[in-house]
Amino acid sequence: MNFEVLFQLTALLFIVAAGPLVIVLLASRSNSGL
Repeated sequence: MNFEVLFQLTALLFIVAAGPLVIVLLASRSNSGL
């Protein structure tokens, strides 16, 4: 196992998981503001 490859896979997984989460968070925050 290469650490650099493992780090890239972890970063990619984090970005893929954080994308929709940020969208949902912004949507819920805008709805709460209104």
